[in-house]
Parts: sequence; C-alpha cells; structure tokens
Amino acid sequence: SPPHAPPRCPLTSPRGQGPGSSFEKRVVAVCEAMMARLGWLGTSSSSSSSGTLLSSGTALAHGATFRGMTLLHLAAAQGYAGLVEALQRWRALAADSLELEQEVDPLNVDHFSCTPLMWACALGHREAAERLCRWDRRALAVPDTLGRLPLGLARARGHLALVTRLEELQPQLSPASPRCHLPGLR
Repeated sequence: SPPHAPPRCPLTSPRGQGPGSSFEKRVVAVCEAMMARLGWLGTSSSSSSSGTLLSSGTALAHGATFRGMTLLHLAAAQGYAGLVEALQRWRALAADSLELEQEVDPLNVDHFSCTPLMWACALGHREAAERLCRWDRRALAVPDTLGRLPLGLARARGHLALVTRLEELQPQLSPASPRCHLPGLR
C-alpha cells in the first residue's frame, strides 16, 4: 500500500488462546498477588529509569510495547474477561499510579487507534467486550485509524450476539464522565 495510507489494523487472535484458558487464570493470580503487595497501593515515592519506584521499592517496568498495545489491550484481544476485571480492580486500588494508568486505561489506543474494546469487539469476545463497555462506555465512540467504531466492526465481522448485547447494555450504563463528552452517546 502507498506510504501515505493508514496502517491496517491486524485484529486477529493467535490460535489456542481464548476465554477460560488456564493461562488466563495464572495471569489473574499474578495480578492479584501484585495487587496484594503494600507497595502497589501506595503513592510513588521516587522515579527510576525503568519505571516508577514505589514505596516498597518495587518498580513497574515499562519496556517496548507491541504496536502500542497495553496489558489491557492484550487481555481484550485474547478474550480474557477475568483478566480485564482483575485489571479494573487493580486500577481502582492504585488510582494514583501513573504507570498503571498507562497500562490499564480502557480509552488508551494502540498504534492503530484501537482501544481494548475495539479488539474485543473485532474478535468476538463478548464477555470481555461487555466488561470493558461497563467500565467506560465512551470507548464505543472511539474510531480506529480507518474510522471504524467497535460495534460497526463487530457487526461487519458477524459478531451479532456481541453487538446485540452491548446495544442492550447501553441504557443501563452510567452517563459518560463530564470531563469528556462524546457526541452520539447519551
């Protein structure tokens, strides 16, 4: 494709992965163990080159990301609804951690402008998409680099049960945060 064309968003999932895998349970257990550590709940005390040094002396390391995907993007793309939920709890417990906010923000976009919700919708991961939508419904209005919205992409890929469920869920969701109003969301 020409150099001025936007990159294609490669929304595909590796085989052998998916909801309910034992790998997901192990990752959730690791996250929960990290949440239980006192240092993850405290405020940052000083910085290091690899991340922020927390009060317990542990650091949240940041390395190169894969196409700008965060931990939440990866959980959504794999359909790991339990991990999405664990990350949401962790984020709530460590609300003052800027490093964790970067990794666990449902509105964060990757290099293709895909939110975690976009990945879950594109790959048909209904439970993960539902949890992300409940977390922050504003992600429904964030287009990717090609201008596609999460529900439109899910519909185009034949994930109609997912689309129906998220559409049913919308009236139950709390209003969007007053700091960011997106047209089309009531």
